[in-house]
Amino acid sequence: MRRFIFTNVERFQYESIKEKIEEIKDTFDRYLDSYPAKTYKSKHAIMGPVGKILQEIKKGKWDVESLSGYAVNVHLHNPKTKGKISESAIAALEEGIEKLLSLIRGESIASQDRILELVDYGLYYRQRKKSLAWLESVKKEWVEFLKTKYGTWDNLAKAWGEKPKKGVQDIESIGYPSKRAYAEAKGQKKADMGEFIKQAELKGYDLDDEEE
Repeated sequence: MRRFIFTNVERFQYESIKEKIEEIKDTFDRYLDSYPAKTYKSKHAIMGPVGKILQEIKKGKWDVESLSGYAVNVHLHNPKTKGKISESAIAALEEGIEKLLSLIRGESIASQDRILELVDYGLYYRQRKKSLAWLESVKKEWVEFLKTKYGTWDNLAKAWGEKPKKGVQDIESIGYPSKRAYAEAKGQKKADMGEFIKQAELKGYDLDDEEE
């Protein structure tokens, strides 16, 4: 006769720690808002140093100072940071690490992994939404810039020497003015992109390409 073995299966008590998980995401989110990854697509790139921190914690590295130092080093090695990081960004990193380690201490390995996963994907979702909203806002400003200058698609097409293209039938359908598009543009189109990019950079925008 076959014997059945019954074991206790631990249930992950999400509701009891939901508020703490949200606090951790809020803290790391503050840091990531200062990290130059708005034009990236991949989760790895968007998460930046925070993604690295989560990987190290999963490996069993639980020292706040060493994790903070590791994250700052990753941050500074991103060329887009120009070797700079603000005190508030460092404070947010350290606070997020402290809160996360405090939460997972005493939890089972399975629960630790689940918490790290919730923080990881929750943060990625927040930051990707912000990235898409930012790109859309830049696109709208670009469209308004062109409308102010040319008024109609016919005027713009004539000035740029544009030939009809599939999917491009009006000013609203013109693509995001990335630096790659600028490098490939010629004549008046390049001049207009250059003028807009200059104005955008004065506002603090960094119009890079959407990268993987």
